[in-house]
Amino acid sequence: MLKKFLFSGVATSVLFASATTASAIIYDDDMSEARNMTPAGSTFEGELAREYKDFFIYEADKMYDWPDADHFAEKALIANSGQRVMPEKPKDWNIDSVHMGELNAARDKLVSVLDEGGRDLAPREAAIAQARYDCWVEQQEEGHQPAHIAACRTEFDAAMANLDAAMQPKLAEAEVTTTQTETLVVDDEVAREVVYFDWNEAELKPDAQAKLDRFVDEMREMQNIVLYVEGHADRSGPADYNLSLSKERAEEVRSQLIKQGLNVGEIEDLKIEAEGESEPAVVTADGVREPENRRVEIVARGVSAEMVQTTTTTITQD
Repeated sequence: MLKKFLFSGVATSVLFASATTASAIIYDDDMSEARNMTPAGSTFEGELAREYKDFFIYEADKMYDWPDADHFAEKALIANSGQRVMPEKPKDWNIDSVHMGELNAARDKLVSVLDEGGRDLAPREAAIAQARYDCWVEQQEEGHQPAHIAACRTEFDAAMANLDAAMQPKLAEAEVTTTQTETLVVDDEVAREVVYFDWNEAELKPDAQAKLDRFVDEMREMQNIVLYVEGHADRSGPADYNLSLSKERAEEVRSQLIKQGLNVGEIEDLKIEAEGESEPAVVTADGVREPENRRVEIVARGVSAEMVQTTTTTITQD
């Protein structure tokens, strides 16, 4: 999303032993307030607040996508206050041109139905349709989880069919088909390793390479994990240079892991989390050379299967 947070210019890299992704974790006041709120009533705004609350909690707790979770927590709070909340605009998100057209067309259809009385005539169905559309937009921007994109889009189509049915008294009773698909979600940290670098260097030292090799051997014995690579630097140089250097170090470790045969996601989908000098292991004054800060941390998290329910509605005329 174009208005997504970027923390100190940090990007995130994910290396997979099973294909999935997750994001950085940051809590703020909106998410805390939205998590504790209790949406009330059966109005469109109340139903929408409930849908957005469920969505942002899933993004925060299951997918670790905290910037997007914060965005939808804010929408939940606004809806719960009784204010009008509109569906996302695809142009506000970093979505490729291939998918932009269909998202715009889907939004136009949704807004048209809402403005024709959908919010008042079928508040529950209208709220589900809007929330599933926003889910589709958010997942399409991320672009690396086809199952999640398909689930959100399919649920949006089903929600629109339900909304149309609720607004058309002459339509016959809808036939609903429910299917379940398995998707992967990231769980808790199961292992962590740290390798260190010489000052102003991004190449692994022999002892660091040996340490990395041992960690890789341990990871090969484990199943269903996802690896995160974080690059760091000390404070002995300019901040922008250190950010670049930490990224090079993270790239070096990622390259070594790939060479050693770990299964990874598509290269273009991988990002590098380069913390630069912003998260030192040892706090020092600016300009200080500290060996323990010149490091790359590899974090392994478990991955578990979760069933996603998809509802398809078929409507026939009387």
